[in-house]
Amino acid sequence: MKTKVKKLNILKSMILISIFISSCTKDEIDIRSNESAYDNGYFITNEGNFGTGNGSISFVDEYGVVENDIFQSVNSFLLGDVVQSMSIINDNAYIVVNNSSKIEVANVDSMNYVATINVSSPRHITSVSRSKAYVTDWGINGVQIVDLNTNSVTSTITCGTGPEAVVESNGYAYICNVGGLGLDNTVSVINTSSDIVETTLEVGDKPNSAVVDYSGDVWVLSGGYTEYDANSNVVSETPGSLVKIENNVVVSSFVFPVGNHPKDLTINDAGTTLYYSDGSFSKAVYSFNIGDNMLPTVPLINRSFYSLGFNNKHIYGTDAVDYVQQGWSYRYAVDGSVVDSVRTGIIPGGYCFN
Repeated sequence: MKTKVKKLNILKSMILISIFISSCTKDEIDIRSNESAYDNGYFITNEGNFGTGNGSISFVDEYGVVENDIFQSVNSFLLGDVVQSMSIINDNAYIVVNNSSKIEVANVDSMNYVATINVSSPRHITSVSRSKAYVTDWGINGVQIVDLNTNSVTSTITCGTGPEAVVESNGYAYICNVGGLGLDNTVSVINTSSDIVETTLEVGDKPNSAVVDYSGDVWVLSGGYTEYDANSNVVSETPGSLVKIENNVVVSSFVFPVGNHPKDLTINDAGTTLYYSDGSFSKAVYSFNIGDNMLPTVPLINRSFYSLGFNNKHIYGTDAVDYVQQGWSYRYAVDGSVVDSVRTGIIPGGYCFN
């Protein structure tokens, strides 16, 4: 009799331990799943079809699995018309929606909505301090200053025409004035402490992108300007260029052949190698070491992309296909060999790496 009771008690204990372990395991899984739904991966901004308001964000996890329309699926409303770019600042994702004249702010871990910042024609946003960010805005030909504590615009800074890319280095913000639909060839240099333009540098026509290298120097890529007649025939062209800015002075310049229109400058993790698309002749991707004394002539990747990015030892490029259906994102090794690809939203226009 005692043996049966003892066996029964042992059985009960095993059942209780099993239930306890099962309960703990479930709780641990729930805790982990609540920590971050969008960690260990990267984001792709999809412009969407112009005028339709179907811009979106895709997330690709560390295993290459893509989830599209993540903002809409979490918040049950569309981002809006032309998702231009996205930056992660502090714990939030700042999603620039150009044609809807706003920036949507969401928690980067969950993509839950936080706030909306109204800006007339925003292009890009970058933080210049823990509590302040700059937004380039074609609507005012300048920069909107955003208080990151309140997610509101506090002031503006006048720049050149069509302010586009913005990078920060050593207490200064560098604004590429691409000219909008017209022409500009300058970079506005803003002291981020005083919010004053300290100097304006002339670079190539239509500077479209910029990066900061390992030493803090700024590299600016200009696409050059093309003038057309009423029948869309080319009347004249100016060359694209790549310049290096050191201590707020242009110290070196590399000029592309006329007819090339380079774009989408990006840089590797070490801050030593630049990548860009020439966008014209061979429509290929080239690499340029910051110590080189001449532009490369042999492409690294022999195909064109709508946009480029670099992260974690890989080159990324988007394909907008026909600008109507869903696009693609491709990942390459630094030797130019393709690694994998994922299907994105409509018109994938950029990357945001966490």
